[in-house]
Amino acid sequence: MKTILLATAFILAPAGVACPADINETLPVASAYDWSGLYAGVHFGYVAGKSNLFIAGSGPGGTDLNSALDPDGFIGGIHVGFNQEMANRFVLGAEADITYNDVDGLTAIPGGTGTLLKSEIKWSGSARLRAGYAFDRTLPYTTAGVAAAKYELTGITGTPSGDILLHDETHVGWTVGAGVEHAFTDKWIARVEYRYSDFGNKELSAGVGLGTVATDVDLKTHDIRAGLSYKF
Repeated sequence: MKTILLATAFILAPAGVACPADINETLPVASAYDWSGLYAGVHFGYVAGKSNLFIAGSGPGGTDLNSALDPDGFIGGIHVGFNQEMANRFVLGAEADITYNDVDGLTAIPGGTGTLLKSEIKWSGSARLRAGYAFDRTLPYTTAGVAAAKYELTGITGTPSGDILLHDETHVGWTVGAGVEHAFTDKWIARVEYRYSDFGNKELSAGVGLGTVATDVDLKTHDIRAGLSYKF
């Protein structure tokens, strides 16, 4: 009888008792985060601008006027984009943003005329491509594309004649940058990003009696931004 019971137990054991390997196979395996999809969010940051105003023959003693303008300040805006994660963990995407700027500067015109130049970046925006490599929920990336900014220059005279609007134009150029994103939930993604933008140069939009005198004003910016996105 004992022999029969032992033989029966031996036969039934593989069907009723799980070995460690079987237990490991049945445990759920956490899947990697998928970056593919549409997202939108908000961002804010700080901008340091570099600009130079050139007017031929308008400096002291008839020399050329070269006035450095360095507007800086804070920004806030929105962005929307789309990512596609490849099988090799590379992530490609496109993004657009629009930003309200509280970025300005005040500079004295050389030569002791008493006139001040106020420079203001009213808004800026861009349309860019992005490329990165996913480390599960963390995504370092680079970005580059087209950028635009509304730039104004005003002469503050301090006289009854009032201020003089020298420049009020939309500059179009390019931008390049890098950043890192982290998905701290399946839907919410935080980011920090650096961007350099070159908006090119333009002639002054108001002649203010300068006639055919050569004029030129350029604009470049360094941005540090932080943001929060929601993935749909």
